[in-house]
Amino acid sequence: MIVLVTVPLSAKARQLVVEAVAAHGGEVVFVEHVDEAGVSPTVLFGSAPVEYIASQPKLRWVQTHSAGVDHLLGKATPFPRHVILTNASGVFNTAGGEHILAMMLYFARGLYFYQRHQRRGAWVRDLSYARLLYGQTVCILGLGGIGRQVAVRARAFGMRVLGVKRNPQPVDGVERVVSPDQLDEVLPETQHLAITVPLTPETRGMIDARRLRLLPRGAFLYNIGRGAVVDEEALIEALQTGHLGGAGLDVFVEEPLPEGHPFWGMDNVLITPHLGADTPWDNDHAAELFVDNFRRFVAGEPLRNVVDLDLGY
Repeated sequence: MIVLVTVPLSAKARQLVVEAVAAHGGEVVFVEHVDEAGVSPTVLFGSAPVEYIASQPKLRWVQTHSAGVDHLLGKATPFPRHVILTNASGVFNTAGGEHILAMMLYFARGLYFYQRHQRRGAWVRDLSYARLLYGQTVCILGLGGIGRQVAVRARAFGMRVLGVKRNPQPVDGVERVVSPDQLDEVLPETQHLAITVPLTPETRGMIDARRLRLLPRGAFLYNIGRGAVVDEEALIEALQTGHLGGAGLDVFVEEPLPEGHPFWGMDNVLITPHLGADTPWDNDHAAELFVDNFRRFVAGEPLRNVVDLDLGY
């Protein structure tokens, strides 16, 4: 059995993978890109074009080192049905939860406003920007691992927490959980909309101009899910007209965000370059997940984080 690894790992994580595979008579090949492999793998840990995956006759399982798998699905070349696809969901939960809260505090406490005047060397003591998260309502669109971490942290700040989930079952710390078709009911109550959903046919364009208008004037939006979940042109208009107070954006329809894009010049937009759920240790943590799944794979046991190819996550 050959295991192809395209994920950059520390020496310790590499050894962990090598030992786990060798214990079952397998061989590990580390490459930066699959076109350097020169082997026919049974297992792939990392990233590869779906065209490569579909071309490998021996390949039986792909473990990504990302939570999102939209880069592999919905393409001209379909993901092969005989190959198991698992993602790294769970690796990014804590960082994602903290990143959303950092963005929320940035806007709630008016840091963007005071920073603007700091650059000018101006002492502007405008208390209207020194607001609180306490007592505000946050709606979390997507109550997966990251969304639940946002809920825990929002509750710690004394916020009212609402959530949207495909299967609306109770979630600890969330006052009300609704299904996506009930989203319109909770948006008018939402001062902070946190988006953590993956990109699927169901979520693409979910936050459009009409739904942005349902948010109260002055509300804030945060997106660490995928850029295409939000209609960017409608978001720009809502920010420019003042209907939205601000947006914290980690993901975009086109990445990197192109030079000259309106978001770059907007004082009420906070941009981070698609690292909202990342830390320097993510790949090594994904390796730990891979090793656990590899042992399950060779034992014929159910794998963790199996992706439903039809649902897209």
